[in-house]
Amino acid sequence: MSSSSSTSLTLSFLFFASTIFNYAHAFNITRILNLNNEFSTFNNLLSQTQLASTINSRQTVTVLALSNDAMSFFSDQSTEDNKKSLSLHVILDYYDIKKLKSLNKKSVILTTLFQSSGQAKGQQGFINATVMNNGDVMFGSAVRGSILDAKLIDSVATHPYNISVLHISSYIPIMNAEQPAPYGGSSSPLPPQPPGDDDYVYDEPPSPPSSTTKPFVAAATAVTAKPPSATANSTTSGDSAINNTPNLAFVFVISSYFLFFMTVW
Repeated sequence: MSSSSSTSLTLSFLFFASTIFNYAHAFNITRILNLNNEFSTFNNLLSQTQLASTINSRQTVTVLALSNDAMSFFSDQSTEDNKKSLSLHVILDYYDIKKLKSLNKKSVILTTLFQSSGQAKGQQGFINATVMNNGDVMFGSAVRGSILDAKLIDSVATHPYNISVLHISSYIPIMNAEQPAPYGGSSSPLPPQPPGDDDYVYDEPPSPPSSTTKPFVAAATAVTAKPPSATANSTTSGDSAINNTPNLAFVFVISSYFLFFMTVW
């Protein structure tokens, strides 16, 4: 086999493998939230602000979703302000309920999409996740003095370790960087239990995957989602929220075929 033919086959195989890898990591936040009408307003705003496409473009993300009855604050804001507020509810790392409740320390400071936008001042782009003494997980702005009044309710969907969608009780306001004063007030704030300086850690966003990154395993990443509401289609499955994740056995067979073909050619 000529050198040019070998090079062509090698490039074709690498392109094929890259396509399969990217396809295996695909998810769609709009489809995930469409499984439950309870999040229809939140879902629509993600699309209107174009945050949905930004979320879908990331490999690792956690979305703190709000139900329709907790979305009244956003109706009085411009699209641009809504984008800023909602981007604070997008964490640039994977956190499910189990991971949050098993924090080594009581609290963790999480980096959000708002921080990466370059528009945040001071600690505005970070949120504080704290496990309270009663076991509840509470969220709030990382700006010092802020109240932790957004309670983790349950999980909407998980796709380890690419996307986690968590239902929280109320929105997390963007606090004034100099003086804790939210853009909008929360309806029923809970008493904060701020940790000491030794009780929390900063969680940096994950680095881009390298050649040493642990491969994606489809069998271990099944989607789990809340049952759709009574008005939703009862036949809709949580698996449809992820874009047809390919069976790795099939990928392995096809990859082996390419390698064999390249060897004997």
